[in-house]
Amino acid sequence: MKSKKRLEHIYSVVEFSKTLANIHSLSKEKMTIAALSHDLFRDVKTDKLIKISHIYGITLDQFDKIKPILLHGKIGAEFLRRKYKIDDEIYQAVYYHTSGYEHMKKIGKALVISDSAADGRDYDGLEELRKISFSSLDEGYKLVIKNKINYALLKNRFILEQTVKTWNKMCRVE
Repeated sequence: MKSKKRLEHIYSVVEFSKTLANIHSLSKEKMTIAALSHDLFRDVKTDKLIKISHIYGITLDQFDKIKPILLHGKIGAEFLRRKYKIDDEIYQAVYYHTSGYEHMKKIGKALVISDSAADGRDYDGLEELRKISFSSLDEGYKLVIKNKINYALLKNRFILEQTVKTWNKMCRVE
């Protein structure tokens, strides 16, 4: 059962992602599917997330073991693939929406941005992110990854390995 707050977030992500899809000529259908399903397993209890990940054959890394909520995107992507035969671009977007991915395709970049920039979010730099994302998915995506790293450092939290790989890949490309 999704909370009212979670549903509001999901619908806000859908709306923002549709805006990005229009601006950047992305598939609205793929974008909507990815946005609607990105937090499909976000409110599932941690012990159940671990059980589902074992059933789906998802290998838990050290961070998943410490904070099992991080599994929600991986499980959501695998669920969608098994039940609905989604394509790789939607799978990738949902799977990596919390960490980023160094080979992320456009739908995934737009989802990561939308998850951070949708209505309901409130933090310093939000308007800058929205503005940058309207002109460049790559630059918006890079700013979200940078924000994730800065936030983790500020709050003394770990930085996901995939986030570090993503950042390092973006820095090498420049």
